[in-house]
Amino acid sequence: MHYPYYTVDVFTREPFSGAQITVFPTAEGLDERQMQLLAQETNHSETVFVFAGGGNDCAARLRVFSPQGEREFGSHTTVAAAYALARSGVLAAPAVNEPLYFDQGGQRLQVHISGEGESLSAQLALSVAPVIDRYAPDRVELRRILGLTDTDIERYQAAPLFVSCGRPYLVVPLRSLSALYRARFAAEAWAQSSVSSIPVQEVLLYSRECQAPAADFHLRLVGPQIGEREDPPVGAAVPAFAAYLCESQGLAEGTHTLCVERGRRETRQSLLQVEFDRRASAALNLRVGGDAVLVGQGQMRAPQR
Repeated sequence: MHYPYYTVDVFTREPFSGAQITVFPTAEGLDERQMQLLAQETNHSETVFVFAGGGNDCAARLRVFSPQGEREFGSHTTVAAAYALARSGVLAAPAVNEPLYFDQGGQRLQVHISGEGESLSAQLALSVAPVIDRYAPDRVELRRILGLTDTDIERYQAAPLFVSCGRPYLVVPLRSLSALYRARFAAEAWAQSSVSSIPVQEVLLYSRECQAPAADFHLRLVGPQIGEREDPPVGAAVPAFAAYLCESQGLAEGTHTLCVERGRRETRQSLLQVEFDRRASAALNLRVGGDAVLVGQGQMRAPQR
């Protein structure tokens, strides 16, 4: 049996830019092993498999695999799925202001689609309960872990924090784009650091220096499972970053908007539009969205069971 697929570039208006995601919009009949093999065949950072929603106003169920294994939700994969479903006609694009609801791993995801034809964009709305720990490596340890100098790490305007919105990250402020892309994760230094027992697999680096005029922050992920030259999508880390900003910058209550940049112009740059509501003693409500473009489609043979 053959399954149709779509290759979607997310958080960009330009083909061959942004986060490259494969979506199988009708994945009924595939088991976990087959999905893993298909994800390895596409060899993209993540591949989304879409199943029927099963009622209760759930439009679809999503499962996401990287070449290494199944992944948790991310705004980039959810936006890619919404775009592919609307573009392929598997799901009719909802009326203006009418949301779609997806389920991934028991988590209910609310998505808004706008535009028509090729000019579609999508926005994911979610609510998270951040957990923040100020016990982070000092600058000496961070220099060793990231292969940077003391002047590369921000000392005055922000500080490193551990932040979890389901998936934990060590968030580290850097002073420049140059420092952000010179950083190299040293697994041995991490293992020898005072915080090696904390179950964090990814470090989220950020800088206020950006390439795109519209961007407010530039983000990059590094870690033991990320190649030295890789620059993976940051959509799954955006909730933790928004929570970090609330904590480290002392943001006032109210709605805040920002644009997050990932990647450089020459290496598949993404622009994510982020809104979040800061409220006292309440969950953090976020909306993460952006544009997407279709760059390819076809059919793939299902692996044998």
